[in-house]
Amino acid sequence: MRNMVIARKEKIKSSSVSGGTVLLSMKEGKGKAAEEAGHVFIPLELAEEYKGKHAKVYFDLELYPFYQRMKEVIAGSGDPRGVLRLRRTLPETGGDTDICGDLFVLSAVAGEPERIHITATNRGKVPRHHILTLSFAEGKMAHLEYTFGGTDERIELEWSGIKRIAEFDSKEMTPVKPSGSTRLPLQYSVEDILEKSRIADEAFYEKLETCKKLVKGGGA
Repeated sequence: MRNMVIARKEKIKSSSVSGGTVLLSMKEGKGKAAEEAGHVFIPLELAEEYKGKHAKVYFDLELYPFYQRMKEVIAGSGDPRGVLRLRRTLPETGGDTDICGDLFVLSAVAGEPERIHITATNRGKVPRHHILTLSFAEGKMAHLEYTFGGTDERIELEWSGIKRIAEFDSKEMTPVKPSGSTRLPLQYSVEDILEKSRIADEAFYEKLETCKKLVKGGGA
């Protein structure tokens, strides 16, 4: 049976779609029976709809090549201390799900947060702004800024470690420094989705619920 991938098609590199995969838009994927394919791969925003259907969930931040390179820089720094800064400009329709997904992914790099502080503007205003400051064990900190309702999607990612500094800005099409290159930085491949998606089991939903509580100001 073939794989079924549900995604925003403009995010997918067209050359990465093979005959063994059915690619559906977000609209086409809603309400689609998981039994129609051997494996179903869905974005985080469909996780609740597909709960109990043995789907696999992917997070867009984790799929971008520059994020994978950044993980390598952090892991290879030799000293866990440092500050991770993430700034994202997203469509007006974005919100807590986007933030929750990033927290889920970043916890794999920084660990579980020990403290979190959230500041947000009035949800009725456009653009809306959310700022999160997080402290982790072993001297890691994170500063996350989100703008919902900006003109163009943008991601800025920076790691300021004791021994190494790395940065990326999608607007400038800048490769991760000090080495590596990234072309079409805000697109990803079907292969990356198939490889990096997570099994949506009980442990997955428990961690997802923890992230949701953090975004709402509870938890750590």
